[in-house]
Amino acid sequence: MIARATPTLVARPANPGSSALVGNKRAQPHRFHLCGGRVLEGDLHRSPGSRLADHLSTLKGFISVTNARCLQSGHAFGYVVLNQDQVMFIEELAVPGEAAAANRMAEAALRG
Repeated sequence: MIARATPTLVARPANPGSSALVGNKRAQPHRFHLCGGRVLEGDLHRSPGSRLADHLSTLKGFISVTNARCLQSGHAFGYVVLNQDQVMFIEELAVPGEAAAANRMAEAALRG
């Protein structure tokens, strides 16, 4: 009889899609400029404090957007998936409450 090594199971760290990380992302408003001149506004779900470029690098060619609205036609969509090849650029839009807080902080800093 020949002795053979049996594979041992190695514990792997949780992947980013694991249930331990569910709920870590929040909706952040963005404006998507698409090929052909169409512009959509909608929410991109990202981890707070994450950079847009880092988030996009983890996607596999498609961007999920919720609460989307086409600025030209006015049509609203609860959920759309955009092909990254069709996106010219993305603008991060300020959240109304955060913009007001940033303005107050800037004014306070100017006053000293």
